[in-house]
Parts: sequence; C-alpha cells; structure tokens
Amino acid sequence: MIRKQLKECPECASKNIFRNAEKGETICRDCGLVIEDRMVDFGQEWREFDEDGGSRGGGRGAGIPTSQTQFDLGLGTEVGNNADIYKLGSERDRDRILRLKKWNIRISTAIERNLK
Repeated sequence: MIRKQLKECPECASKNIFRNAEKGETICRDCGLVIEDRMVDFGQEWREFDEDGGSRGGGRGAGIPTSQTQFDLGLGTEVGNNADIYKLGSERDRDRILRLKKWNIRISTAIERNLK
C-alpha cells in the first residue's frame, strides 16, 4: 500500500504542509490541522549480507514496515503465545522457546510493557 503525498491541506487548501517523522504526524502550518497521525513506512526493507557480515552477497533478509506510532517503531520482538509454542514438534524446541519467552518478560521494564 503506497500513500499519495498530500500537496495541500484539506481544511484550508494551504500548501504549507509539514511532516514530523519523529512524531509520525503530518500537520498544516497555517491552520494547525493534524492531517495524518499514524505514518507507517510501507517501503521495502531489504538487505543483503556476505559471509563476512558485509552489506552485499550471501544472506538476504527483509523485515516488517516501521511505525512511528509505536515507541520502538514497531521493531520490538515478542515471543509467541503458549498455544503456538506447544504446537512445536520436539519437547526440546518447546523448552527453548519457553525459556526465551521467560527471559523476554524478565528483561522488559514495566514502562515497555505498558507501551505495547
């Protein structure tokens, strides 16, 4: 999904539009209207890595879009819920994932948990 760049304010037709990437907002500088408050980068995130950890070659990777509306830009990691974990094949894999989930909860602060 690609959004069209706004050329003018829908309220006052001003062309004085400001995009605040830090807060994830698009604002009209003349009338103060917040035109958009949930900017999400739907652009393709693609990287290539070589065997030495460089930026070209062997391994490849892609990720999810970032979101300015979340405190961690939507890049945080959360270990899945228990129902999915118990569907894994081996008991060893289940135990490993449950340990990771336990430590993920332990190392996250109360503020981080409340912001999710």
